[in-house]
Amino acid sequence: MKYAIPIDTNNDLDSIVGQHFGHVPFYAIWDQDSDELNIVENQSNHKGGSGLPMEFLASLCDGVLLKGAGSKAVMLGKQLGLDVYMGAEGTVKDTIQKFINGELYAATKDDGCNH
Repeated sequence: MKYAIPIDTNNDLDSIVGQHFGHVPFYAIWDQDSDELNIVENQSNHKGGSGLPMEFLASLCDGVLLKGAGSKAVMLGKQLGLDVYMGAEGTVKDTIQKFINGELYAATKDDGCNH
């Protein structure tokens, strides 16, 4: 399975998890099976591209590991078949370890911030 992690900097595993899911400049795409990491630019409409962030990511991964997102983004991700987890923080490496340890939680619409 592949998971997207929104990041503010492009420093591979040391990249900092972004505070604002759709507005980050990059996403780290972590392949859980091969443990490989690929950094992609945010090409959603929030960064001048087309499509909402979850729509952009749906073609690249199976789920997202987030610090936070709006309730509409959480619900759209689920509608697109993405697993949405909250509780990401620190670096990509920290977030992956939290996910492996079961410290992230499946998001619901009530977990989304109101924006």
